[in-house]
Amino acid sequence: MPFSIFSKIVFLFVISITSFAAFSYYFIRSQIDHENFQTQIRHQQFITTINQVLADKSNRYSAEVYLHELGFQEITQQELHEILAKQKGKIENDENPLAHIVKVGNKIFISLKSQGDTVLYKEIQKTSYRNYYLAISVGAFLITMIFIFMLQGFIPINELRKKVHLFSNGEMNIECKIDQQDEIGDLALAFDNAIKKIKGMNESRILFLRAIMHELRTPITKGMIVAEMVDNPLQKERLLITFKRLNALIEQFARIEQLSSKNYKITKEMFLMDRLVEHVKNMLLLEHDSTCILADLPNYSLETDFELFSLVIKNLLDNALKYSPDRQVKIEVSGKDLVISNRGAPLKEDLIHYFKPYFHHENPSDAHGFGLGMYIIKSALDTLELHLSYAYEDERNIFTIHGCILQEFGNLFSKLPKKGG
Repeated sequence: MPFSIFSKIVFLFVISITSFAAFSYYFIRSQIDHENFQTQIRHQQFITTINQVLADKSNRYSAEVYLHELGFQEITQQELHEILAKQKGKIENDENPLAHIVKVGNKIFISLKSQGDTVLYKEIQKTSYRNYYLAISVGAFLITMIFIFMLQGFIPINELRKKVHLFSNGEMNIECKIDQQDEIGDLALAFDNAIKKIKGMNESRILFLRAIMHELRTPITKGMIVAEMVDNPLQKERLLITFKRLNALIEQFARIEQLSSKNYKITKEMFLMDRLVEHVKNMLLLEHDSTCILADLPNYSLETDFELFSLVIKNLLDNALKYSPDRQVKIEVSGKDLVISNRGAPLKEDLIHYFKPYFHHENPSDAHGFGLGMYIIKSALDTLELHLSYAYEDERNIFTIHGCILQEFGNLFSKLPKKGG
């Protein structure tokens, strides 16, 4: 992750250590230049003394003794030849009668003429920068240790992030305790407590729903047993159909609960539109020969979760039939889109408002509240990764589910390889 906390800390460390190194370099460089300047001034004072007080040829020995007392010593012949080569004869031709300064790089020497020869003296005592280097080393060490300490403190964030992702994907059996006495440890502990509370609430909710569905199924089962004892075949069939529909509604409620809690697992399969329409008619308690739904889609197929998509179509058709003056709804296919339309007045609000649970229009006379229907539709389509749009044309409300149609069933099988081919 290029913008993660670890990347920022590493970047901050690199900037800090680079800045510290640059500051240390220029600080030592300035100290060396300052010491060289002070040394040159001091050497100039020595030369002035030698040339003014000890200029007499008879006192040249005294000049040498004076330099030795000041802490100077004669350089070796090898060093002298190297310096003379760098100075290219300037030392011998200098008009200075006795002594002058020779500077080679950062080194400063006192040149003293003795009996026609040039002798160079260097100062034995040198300025030590050991304390400076020691302070710089300690500073770099402290910066590095602070960086390592910060990394160790932030390492648990990576583990915490993984646990949060697992939890967001529905994993409940996780623990997130960090043995760290700081804000990160407190955050991990709070998150762990939240997981336990949510897990307990989820288990309580599941237990409650199962108890409710069990209590509802008991009278339904008894009702079906009683219906079997009815002598009139027509009434018997109607009672059995009603109880079966009630049982199917309980299953739908359980599916809706899974959708709202994001625990629904999609099972995709391929099916024809005719099968879908017949299943939805059964869900709406409509007769098979009912003319309420106008659909002629024999050759179109879909590949999605059959039960969940049926729930979407059922709610769309239920709303269309409820608010249509002619009690008819039309199902068509446009490209890869499924279009459901009905006659009626247009929606008073934007479609997004109807996706809210228990939404009703502010004006009671405009009975265009869809209750939970549109909320269920939106939740199911989001789970299936499909999109719903709305338009009003030619006095018809048009709802379009985009990209759900696979293709014509006949064309689908025509693309399959032939046997023996």
